[in-house]
Amino acid sequence: MTSFTIEEFFEAIETGNKAVVEQTLRNDTNLCNAENEQGLTALGVASHFDQKEIVELLLNFGADINSVSNSKVAYIPSNTALHAGIAGKASKELVEFLLDQGANVNQSDSSGHTPLHIAAFDGSAEIVTLLLAYGDDRANQSQHTQSPLEIATERNNKDFLKAHEKYVKTKV
Repeated sequence: MTSFTIEEFFEAIETGNKAVVEQTLRNDTNLCNAENEQGLTALGVASHFDQKEIVELLLNFGADINSVSNSKVAYIPSNTALHAGIAGKASKELVEFLLDQGANVNQSDSSGHTPLHIAAFDGSAEIVTLLLAYGDDRANQSQHTQSPLEIATERNNKDFLKAHEKYVKTKV
């Protein structure tokens, strides 16, 4: 039985080394919800690096899809795998998979941002469309931060603005 350090486990997650991740999880199923030395969750790291197979594996071993990291990195708020995936430019397929598995589209991170807020910074139209379809109007509002639309307008995120406009037209 080969054992891997937590650093090796997280490196395998980042690089998509499914065999190492699976072996490590078989040795210790609790690692599906592990955090690295920076307080980032295994599922969040896998999502950030667009490792869909690893995300599926972690969920199959019992990872909590809505667990919030305890980020110790100044520029990374404590967030969920959905936040991390969007911030890391996860594929539409991975974001949709997370949403289909029950990721909470309305959950705020420690900065008060929902996944839609994260997409407003520079997310693609496809991701924005998915988040709007899965979310509700609470994702468009925040008491403590700018709205996603305000962020996208300020940053001139044309993809977000186009997807949002299309969404609004379909709701009328």
